Amino acid sequence: MFCRETVQDLRGASEDPTFPSVLFFFQGSPEEGAAFFERFWPEARAVSDPEKLFYDAFGIGRGRLGQLLGPRVIAAGLRAAFKGNWIGRPVGDPRVMPGVLLVENDCVIWHHDFEHAGDHPDFKVLAS
Repeated sequence: MFCRETVQDLRGASEDPTFPSVLFFFQGSPEEGAAFFERFWPEARAVSDPEKLFYDAFGIGRGRLGQLLGPRVIAAGLRAAFKGNWIGRPVGDPRVMPGVLLVENDCVIWHHDFEHAGDHPDFKVLAS
C-alpha cells in the first residue's frame, strides 16, 4: 500500500515542471513492473531489480519488526488507505525498507531516512 501511495504522490508531484525526473527501481520482474505501472502510472520509467543490486548499492536494507508493523506503520496505513491505496500481493522481499533519493550526475544530493515502512517524505522539497 505504501508503494502505491508513493507512486500516486510522486505522479502528482511530477506535474510541477520544476520537479526532477522520476525513476523507480522495483524488486519484481519486468512483466510484474509493467502490469503495476500500467495500472498506477503508465508513463513512469522503472527498472526491474529482483537481485536488489541498486537497493544494496544505495544502502536500502530490511526493516526491523517495529519498522514494519509498529503503531506508526498502522497509522500510516490508515493515511494510505484514505488516499485509496490498499494492501496488495507482495512482490520481492516485503521486509525491504523504502528509499527515495535525488541523484544528480553521479551524486546523491538528497535522501529521505525512513523511520518506518509507512514514513512518507515531503516530495515538495524535491521541486526546489
